[in-house]
Amino acid sequence: MQLKHLRTLLSPQDGAAKVTCMAWSQNNAKFAVCTVDRVVLLYDEHGERRDKFSTKPADMKYGRKSYMVKGMAFSPDSTKIAIGQTDNIIYVYKIGEDWGDKKVICNKFIQTDGAAWLLIICFPP
Repeated sequence: MQLKHLRTLLSPQDGAAKVTCMAWSQNNAKFAVCTVDRVVLLYDEHGERRDKFSTKPADMKYGRKSYMVKGMAFSPDSTKIAIGQTDNIIYVYKIGEDWGDKKVICNKFIQTDGAAWLLIICFPP
């Protein structure tokens, strides 16, 4: 397999672990990147940033910096994205079909042992 660099999506930053996870939609029309700031950046198939939204902690009493995003998965129709976090919760965000649609949490799954089964729990085959 040969890889070819086509474009830089995020400019280089000082420090380590700027990107915590990434996911492609099944139709390859959307690409999601989550940064260490717990912000999900959404790109189109041409690598242009089209949207972004912030994630939220399972419990606000621990603060906005009490967790990290460790996994993401798009729904088969690419209108939802599941976000697995280290505070033992998986949020499913409705991101809509069009860029700029309001991003809302439509479901949540509280986990006892982390978000290891992200794909199976949220979007079974």
